[in-house]
Amino acid sequence: MTRGPGTGGPARSGERHFAGAWAGGIASAAAYGVTPVAAVLAYGDGVSPSVMVTLRSLCGGALILLVAGLTGRLRGLPLPATLGLTLLCGPIFGLQILAYFAAVRSTGAQVAVVLVHIYPVLVLLLVWLIHRRRIGAPVLALCAAMTVGIALVAGSGASAVTATGAMMSMLSAAGYAVYLVLGEGWVRQVGAVTAAGLVTVGTTVTIGVGAIATDQDFGLTADGWRSVILQGFFLVPVGLGGAFYAVRRLGSVPMSLIGLLEPVVGVLVAAIVLSERLGPAQWLGVAVILTSCSLLPFATRRRRTAEQPAPTPNRNTATPTAVDS
Repeated sequence: MTRGPGTGGPARSGERHFAGAWAGGIASAAAYGVTPVAAVLAYGDGVSPSVMVTLRSLCGGALILLVAGLTGRLRGLPLPATLGLTLLCGPIFGLQILAYFAAVRSTGAQVAVVLVHIYPVLVLLLVWLIHRRRIGAPVLALCAAMTVGIALVAGSGASAVTATGAMMSMLSAAGYAVYLVLGEGWVRQVGAVTAAGLVTVGTTVTIGVGAIATDQDFGLTADGWRSVILQGFFLVPVGLGGAFYAVRRLGSVPMSLIGLLEPVVGVLVAAIVLSERLGPAQWLGVAVILTSCSLLPFATRRRRTAEQPAPTPNRNTATPTAVDS
């Protein structure tokens, strides 16, 4: 699908795109925030982390690729971006999710969520090292504030830290940071929907082969299948698609900071579904994160405007259409 000229002017159209990108990032954070609760419920039904990752990626990938195929997004894909998303981002995403689920199982969701959500700091470091892109002081300040909020949200629980859980959490954080930064360029070439589909293919194959090689049990109970289907047909498409759409329009740094909303969603859902109570420190952390996230568009607007190229004076020059996400 291609996007034709709009009737509201390029400035208004661009603002709609950026507003949609922020909405997509928030939707992705909400989906990922629900994921640990769904994982806990699946563990209670005897589903192993590798089987859960394989089956949810298989379901989600089939749905995403069906949408991409029916809307013509799979035609004329650039080979380097296709291979990069499938053979690099897919396995990295799958392994970091597997590490995260293993951390939740080992050390509890609250401790794991604190350690995993240091990944925005790693994203900032990778962006500086790879792209030599300077990060503005307002974004750094919001990153620090949101990290404090994460500690308040998850640091008052009763979970005990284990060496295995801490190591798995750190591996997950590093993997997600690498995945975001690597995928930023490729998603702009193929679109958010197609990128999400290609990543799920790589994830399914990588983790599936490992699960089969280690003789994992794929025999799920009815409740186990409900958890897998919830993740595969809803959480995976919304989480991956929304994240890639935000990365495509905003960049990996703002998306990584939006992702700090995930623990807020996770704590609230756990309070409802798992009957966990929130303490005053947790509510303070929720307020800090929500306030900081609401300021993100303003902190990044000046830099985004400065980086936009000046309009060409020749209105008759044709420009190639972009793949609609």
